[in-house]
Amino acid sequence: MGAHGDTRTAAFEAACQLAAAGERPTVVAVRAKLGGKGGQNAVQAGLNDWIAEAAKRFQLPGLPESLQMAVIAFWDVACQTAKTQWDGERAALLSQLEGRDQQLAERTQERDALERERDERTQALEQAQGELFVAHQHTRALETERADLAQRLADAEARTEQLEQSGAELAARVRALEHSEQRLSEALERSERECDQWQVQARTAEQSVARLEQAREDSERERARLAEALAQSRSNLETGRAALAERETRITTLTDLLERTQATHEAESAHWLLQIDDQRQALSEARERERRWNQERTALLEEIRRRSAPPPINPDREPER
Repeated sequence: MGAHGDTRTAAFEAACQLAAAGERPTVVAVRAKLGGKGGQNAVQAGLNDWIAEAAKRFQLPGLPESLQMAVIAFWDVACQTAKTQWDGERAALLSQLEGRDQQLAERTQERDALERERDERTQALEQAQGELFVAHQHTRALETERADLAQRLADAEARTEQLEQSGAELAARVRALEHSEQRLSEALERSERECDQWQVQARTAEQSVARLEQAREDSERERARLAEALAQSRSNLETGRAALAERETRITTLTDLLERTQATHEAESAHWLLQIDDQRQALSEARERERRWNQERTALLEEIRRRSAPPPINPDREPER
């Protein structure tokens, strides 16, 4: 086989590979697949062989050879047009892709910027939280200090009130002392006057003492006389006590006798009361028997009167003949 036949066979295989890859086998594509080698006629012959083989496989009617070149030319024009459209669309898509890539890059940059901003804000937030914690601690310290100052102020106010109260008490004491001093002066004057009066009364008392001494002597004599009378009274009292003891003995004896007599009388009274109760019971029984007898007698009298009375006359009854 010559070079023409080898190129034709290679073109046929290249067309099969392009079709298997989903590409349209054209002269340009097949020649490019062959690396730009081979003549135009040999490549066209190999492509015709592929078309004929495809027609056989898909049971397509064979094209006349006069139309094959026209179909191939039409196919080349269609493929070229489709390629041109595809290249335009591909360029547009590539342009859009580049725009999208640029937008993606911009979005990536924006995202990176936002992430950096987020990190900065996070760091600022952490710093602010630290400052807030420090401020909170400082606030708590200030509140503690304020509470301490308030307590001190309250204590100072309480001490001030106490001092004011103490001042008022001292002023009242001063006024009381002044008043007491005035009263002491008045009392001193009164005491001087009373001292004079006491001196007069002392002289009067001396005279009274003399009279009392005389009265004491008189009372001593009277007491001696009363002592003698008391001794006599005690003697009489002892005599009276002895008589009283004897009288109490007699009274005790009489009391015992009276108690025994009373016990005897009570026993006799109980005996007589029992007899009286028996007599009363017997009297009640006799009265009951008498009542029953009266009832029986009344019943008998009624029966006798009923039996002795003539029978009643019936006016409707005819007399017996």
